[in-house]
Amino acid sequence: MQPNKMNVTLQSPLVIMSKTMPIKEMKVKKYGLVLFGVLFISGCAPQNQNNNLQKQYADLANCEDNITMPKQMPHSKKEFADFLSKAALNASADQFVIQKRIEILQLVGWDNSVADAITTCSATRKSKLKEIGANVFETMKANTKDTEERRALVEAYSSWEAYVTSQTPLAKQDFDSKVSYYKNM
Repeated sequence: MQPNKMNVTLQSPLVIMSKTMPIKEMKVKKYGLVLFGVLFISGCAPQNQNNNLQKQYADLANCEDNITMPKQMPHSKKEFADFLSKAALNASADQFVIQKRIEILQLVGWDNSVADAITTCSATRKSKLKEIGANVFETMKANTKDTEERRALVEAYSSWEAYVTSQTPLAKQDFDSKVSYYKNM
């Protein structure tokens, strides 16, 4: 017996998909559709990835500067000290969020315009917080008559402003001690 010789010709996948085999007609069409779908989707993957990246960049660059004046102005040392403490806590939280946004930006891929938007947002929020703090401080200063209390008020406010600007542990320690002194005098 002579072995059967098979003639094999290579054909493109589209030609194979267009031919129908009588016995396995459904399977060929099914596999052809699956193959076509995979090729189609894989061609769109870079575009979807780019859209996701642009959405992440937009989320990272989003800035909410909704810092507002307190509803009721502080009238006592304790209220002013509490106001400064809450504002310092907000500044610390803002700094944490900014750092996390920068870290996420490094992970998804650096973009200078997004980094600029993040740092500009941080600076804008700090300025607004300091502006509100200055208004409240001026009101308290105008209502403080005792010179020793006024000196403590100025020191507490100055240390708060330094802490909001620098966010260092040393500035935080100085702020805590001066606000406590002012509050308890």
